Amino acid sequence: MAARLLISQFALLTGLPPKTLRYYDDIGLLRPQWTDETTGYRQYSVTQVSLGVHIRHWREIGLPVSEIQTLVHHPDHASNVLSRHGERLRAEIMEREQALLTLQAMLKENIMEYRTEQLPTRQVLTIRETLRPPHYEVIPQALQELMAYTKVQGYQVSAPSFFVHHAGGQGETSIVDVCLPVSGEVQPSGRMTVQDVQGQLAFIGRFVGPYEKTGAAYAIIAEEALRRGLRLTGSTAEIYVKSVPHTPDPNQYETDIAFFLEPQPQPTALT
Repeated sequence: MAARLLISQFALLTGLPPKTLRYYDDIGLLRPQWTDETTGYRQYSVTQVSLGVHIRHWREIGLPVSEIQTLVHHPDHASNVLSRHGERLRAEIMEREQALLTLQAMLKENIMEYRTEQLPTRQVLTIRETLRPPHYEVIPQALQELMAYTKVQGYQVSAPSFFVHHAGGQGETSIVDVCLPVSGEVQPSGRMTVQDVQGQLAFIGRFVGPYEKTGAAYAIIAEEALRRGLRLTGSTAEIYVKSVPHTPDPNQYETDIAFFLEPQPQPTALT
């Protein structure tokens, strides 16, 4: 069964703002897979991410929403729709020149290093938080709490800190586990627990720059994963490879953004 994504999670993976997604639902362009009849909260299937990315690209090249609806509902008309749009772009070349240059740059640019990796199982001190966008400050606050406790207890940090953002949730909220890998014998305290985070296969893009700009990288990495034919679970992780302890310059921060993957189907043996 495909994972369910809150509208905020779906927006992050596709690059389409929640307000735009609500509008696309209203006009029948991109409807959520599920809508709670009582609360009206929208939830999307992870299998809809690819369509959302396509719609975002079509809008970025200036294709009207009415014609995107034709592409979505009548894909056999794609050639005629796109040809007409090409003629409009040529007729409006002065106005559209920058848009075309931006599109060409997007198609050619490779701003991150990508890899598929089996993340290892790690013992971690962790705090589970309820995330209510746009209040993301609970993540660094929890991490500071973990680091302070670790320092007081003299525990050994064994790997970079990270958080796991789980697919699904309730209404507009979702669950994150903020984690600090530690080695040796570790005791829980208060809301901090000790767990073994099981290793998982993930597609990872390394983003270099300040934390407040990592959000834009999610849609780029998700698109690259889909281009490679990978199947996303909807859950993600941010791993802080190079951060405050390593450099005072936020532009030098390095963050691995990981998308957990569905297991690859095994080939059927010939008999």
